[in-house]
Amino acid sequence: MSVYIPGSIVTIDETMAPLEGRLLFKQSIPGKSHKYGVKIYKVTSTTGYTWNFMVYTGKQSSIAGYGHAETVVRQLVNDFLGCYRTVVADNFFTTISLAQYLLQNDTYLIGIFRSNRAGSLHEVAKKKLKHGEVYGLQNKDGIELIKWKDKRDVLMISTKPSHSATMVDTKKTNKLNERVMKPQGVMDYNQGKQGIDLSD
Repeated sequence: MSVYIPGSIVTIDETMAPLEGRLLFKQSIPGKSHKYGVKIYKVTSTTGYTWNFMVYTGKQSSIAGYGHAETVVRQLVNDFLGCYRTVVADNFFTTISLAQYLLQNDTYLIGIFRSNRAGSLHEVAKKKLKHGEVYGLQNKDGIELIKWKDKRDVLMISTKPSHSATMVDTKKTNKLNERVMKPQGVMDYNQGKQGIDLSD
């Protein structure tokens, strides 16, 4: 880890090392290319380089007061806190308490968010939107919940000051020949997830 320095965006995800034999902590993850094997949590750069990882061996101890997923993130990104990097995560890992922790340690978070975790920002999760509309609210800690209506509702959390539900021209057009606009947070999230696709 001391030789390679990741860029400004890193991604946390879970992946599967395929295994057909028997193993006490063999797992399954639906939707992955290898459904059965050894579950690995990893941090990757946008180039696909795996910067840090942790093998899941069954029930593991969590940091007091925090769930398993948040504990995993805290342990994996500990070495690059304080550098204003952006951590990208899916809804398995993303919580408001994780966003607070990272922000307090000068690290940003962009993540897909589960509506039942919205807490004081529940108004965003319940907001009805038309296709292409975006709505966001920020709490006193600088954590913003953003909802965007694409083919389906996309609910995201972001602590990056530049996001604020900013819409970006993707330079693509839809069937009606209209320019497709996306929130900056979605663009950054997709960029981060490319690293996972490359490393898998």
